[in-house]
Amino acid sequence: MPQGYKDPGTLVAEIRMTRTLHDGAFLVVEGADDVRFWRTRRHEKCELIDGEGKPNVVESIRRLDADDYSGVLGVVDDDYDSLMGVTHGSRNLVATDAHDLECLLCRSSALDTVLAEFGNPSKISQFEEETGVDARTSLLKRSLVFGRLRWVAAHFHLDIDQGAIRVSRFVDIDTWAVNSEGLTRAVVQQGSSDVLTRSIEQLPSADPWYVVRGHDMMQILRIGLRRVLGDIPARVGTDQISQVLRAAIFPEELRKTTLWTDIRAWETENHSYPVLAEED
Repeated sequence: MPQGYKDPGTLVAEIRMTRTLHDGAFLVVEGADDVRFWRTRRHEKCELIDGEGKPNVVESIRRLDADDYSGVLGVVDDDYDSLMGVTHGSRNLVATDAHDLECLLCRSSALDTVLAEFGNPSKISQFEEETGVDARTSLLKRSLVFGRLRWVAAHFHLDIDQGAIRVSRFVDIDTWAVNSEGLTRAVVQQGSSDVLTRSIEQLPSADPWYVVRGHDMMQILRIGLRRVLGDIPARVGTDQISQVLRAAIFPEELRKTTLWTDIRAWETENHSYPVLAEED
C-alpha cells in the first residue's frame, strides 16, 4: 500500500501520544481497507491505527520493541515473505496466512457471497460447466499468471517492468482469458522473454494463495463479473466488490485462520491488552 504522510517516526509518536489517553491495546495495520475490516472485529478497548504501509508498520514495531513498549500489535500482509524465507523477528508482529487479506477472504466462502451479490447464476453455471472448473479455481488460475511474474522478479532479482503488469490490459473482458504471452513480452526490460519464461518454470512449488496478489485478483474478478460471470456495469469498481468481500466472511471461518490464532496467542501473552472482540 502506498505511504501517505506517515513515516515510522510519526507512527511511533502517534502511538505514544495516544497512550496518554488510551490504556488498551493498539492494533497497527497497513491501510484504510484493513482498518475497515478490523473495525467491527476488534475489542472495544483496542485502538486501531492506520500505519499507511507495511514498511511503516514493521519499522514502528521494531522501534517500539527496542524500547520494550507493550500493548502494540502489528498486522501485515505476508506478501512474498513466507516464500522468500523473510522473517521480521518480532513477537508483536503477525501476518496473513495468504499473500494478503483479500486473498485470505477470496479463499473463504466470502467469495461465494460476492458471486451471489454481483454475479449472474446462469452465466456462472454455464462457465463452470463449459470449463469443468469452479469460479474460485478459475479466478486463482488467472491471478497466478500475474502473481508468478511478481514473485519471479523478487525471487531471482530480475529486472522487469513492474508498471507493465496491468490486469486490464491483459485480461479480455469478453472471454476472461489472460494473454500471458503478451504480458511476459511487455514486462521484459531487455533481452528475450524466453529467459523470464524459464525462470518462472524454475520457481519452487508453493501454495498458490501465497503467490497471487489480492489487488490483481480483485481486478480480475471485476473483469469476469462484467460479461463472463455477471452483468455488472462499468461503474461498479473493485472498491465496491472488496467492501462486500470484507463483510462476508463467517466468524467461524475467520477463527480458523492462522492470523486469528496468532492474534489470540498474542493476547494470551499480553493478557492486559485484548485485541479481538469477545466471541459469542
